[in-house]
Amino acid sequence: MWIPPDIRPPTPAEYAVAAVLIAGSLIGFGIVGFIFAFRAPPEKHELALALEHYSAWSLGIGIGVALIAWLARKLTD
Repeated sequence: MWIPPDIRPPTPAEYAVAAVLIAGSLIGFGIVGFIFAFRAPPEKHELALALEHYSAWSLGIGIGVALIAWLARKLTD
């Protein structure tokens, strides 16, 4: 029978890498979404508005994750 290896807890550096990847991808998706929404043709106005809405949320959540990660690192160091 196969026994799984012991799982060690993540280090603070691994948490930082995860936070940077999550925040960076959300901010990137938000920026790309805004670019596509602003370049949308007039026939797809409703879709462009929805994309702007979701892009704003993505950008806001990404900035929030980045700020929380920065604050957590400042308070724990």
